Amino acid sequence: MQEQARRIAGLLYDGVLSTQDWYDGMEAFKMAVGGLNFHQLTVDIQQGAVLESITSANDDKGVRNYEQHYALTDERVPAMMRLGQGEMMLDHEHFSDRYMSHSALYADCLVPMGMKYTMGLMLRVEGSVQQYVGFIRAADRSHFNNDDRNFALHLVPDVVRASHLRARAGQLARHAALGLSALDALPQAIAVVDAQCRIQYSNPSADRMLARPGAMGIRHGRLSCQDGNAQVRWQSMVAAACTRQGTGMAGALQPAPGARSFVVTVLPINARHPMALHQAPLALAVLHDPGAPGGLDPRLIGEMLGLSPTETRLALLLAAGKTVKDFAAAEGMSWHTARSHAKNLLRKTGCRRQLELVALLQSLRIG
Repeated sequence: MQEQARRIAGLLYDGVLSTQDWYDGMEAFKMAVGGLNFHQLTVDIQQGAVLESITSANDDKGVRNYEQHYALTDERVPAMMRLGQGEMMLDHEHFSDRYMSHSALYADCLVPMGMKYTMGLMLRVEGSVQQYVGFIRAADRSHFNNDDRNFALHLVPDVVRASHLRARAGQLARHAALGLSALDALPQAIAVVDAQCRIQYSNPSADRMLARPGAMGIRHGRLSCQDGNAQVRWQSMVAAACTRQGTGMAGALQPAPGARSFVVTVLPINARHPMALHQAPLALAVLHDPGAPGGLDPRLIGEMLGLSPTETRLALLLAAGKTVKDFAAAEGMSWHTARSHAKNLLRKTGCRRQLELVALLQSLRIG
């Protein structure tokens, strides 16, 4: 048993950096306890979101049937959710065979798929995030016994540790893929949010600003405005930026009136930026205190808005109060060519008029 457990633990530790090795480790765990398949879920219980789902089930139709008709009423889930990290649940200790024979989940879903008894393990609990795995036996097998329980409990410390390492490695990998290291050193407050305003990243400047009491803060992992009307506007801007992925309207809002309130500018992620490769649409929010000195690096603005160097220079000049004709003279190009650059600039930023563009750039403290 110890040799088998060491082999499985080794696969799971290799799985910290390799999805296939993690899958192979769970597959070996499943076989060791006599399971037919396994299903690992990572959920955010506050947000009601499934963050990751890994299963060895080959019956795609059956899995879809479960997700559509039985997942929300699965009586095993509450029992699993009550587990602490590293704890185990055997369903036959909670539900009798008589109960299972009358349960829609067991009788109408699991048994037709050739499955019945479940062993559940809580792998990770971090705030509102829970990760658990269920091993399910074939319908013609007896329930999990004490030997199965003891083997699983022998592996639990390694499984829990590997799960935490895998989560941390995944977070670091996502940050590296998003190219966020350069944003950490910026004096400007930068946050990356998804369409539901959940913070995926915030740099130290944003963390300091949001830690102070004010018109905007973090609640349940979401960046939110205190004022109701501002919150509606904020959610609408983020949703629009995420939908358009680099070609939509950028906008700004003031979360609350007053000299000490800051301005929030929401930008679609440039479609060519590594952040746009994230599995879910993202938007970039710049939080600016109007009373603070300094401005954003024009190179950063060009990248965030997906502008060419020429378009960035035009944007800077317009923000400084100059005209397209001034830009044509400064660049030594015809007015028609400069006007084409201006049209591209408006299109890429989603602005309909030059005044909107200037307001956007001024909110970002350019010029």
